[in-house]
Amino acid sequence: PKDMSITEMVKRIRDAGYTSGNAYTGMTSGKNPWLDTSETEIAELKEALKKYDVTFFDMHTVGNNIHPDLEKSRQSLQYIAESCEAAERVGCPMVTTHAGNCSPESAIAPHKDNWTWETWKHVVDGMKQILRDTAGMKVELGIEAVNMTCMNNPRAHLQLIEDVGDPRIKVLLDPVNMISLRNYFRTTELINECFDLLGENIIAAHAKDTYTLPDRMSVYITEVAPGRGLLDYETYLVKLSRLSYPRTLLIEHIPDDQYSEAKKFIENIAANVRVKIYR
Repeated sequence: PKDMSITEMVKRIRDAGYTSGNAYTGMTSGKNPWLDTSETEIAELKEALKKYDVTFFDMHTVGNNIHPDLEKSRQSLQYIAESCEAAERVGCPMVTTHAGNCSPESAIAPHKDNWTWETWKHVVDGMKQILRDTAGMKVELGIEAVNMTCMNNPRAHLQLIEDVGDPRIKVLLDPVNMISLRNYFRTTELINECFDLLGENIIAAHAKDTYTLPDRMSVYITEVAPGRGLLDYETYLVKLSRLSYPRTLLIEHIPDDQYSEAKKFIENIAANVRVKIYR
């Protein structure tokens, strides 16, 4: 919020019972504000994070690297590279972004060309360019799945890691963004496959849930708060806990008044399966 200082924003996160937070920026919102942050403000941020024991884990950056308009594609790649620069400045370890979409209308829309071989090569080339343009930085790219794109399953994540061939290409795990009717009732298998294939390449994760509206003739799968859908959170939390160091699990895409409920649900599941959540 613009009416809060950096310290107040960090304290707000901690007071709500969370120990990690992220920033969200997209091309439609203009230049990444952290690029112009003063050294004094960066010092304030780092001091507040230390004081309140909060991690600034991610700078989520939305663009469209494979936009059919080549100039817009170029601008997206540049914007994400600039987000990496901003993250590096403030000590944020990762930038979350996406494979991109062939739709000229929306980066999350279905498009007939999203799953072609040419599109895949375009995705790989874009990731390689971002990593080249940010060579020497420690910031990692956490690629998030999006249902209507080629990056909508764990095998695609693994293939991208192998094809890009750079140790800074990682995974922001979001199993709900991999759900279709094919695996809607098999989320345990999906989660197991994610961790079996991707393992330590998973550097953070999202928490929400998946639900099919029961009163529609056509299939309509939507996002709901954790606990209101079918995602196997017991397996999800256990698998996350077995990684080599604690990962941030970020609740997202739910109404503000449901965050407390979602947080409590996750904490209760964690207690039931003896998974420790850092508080």
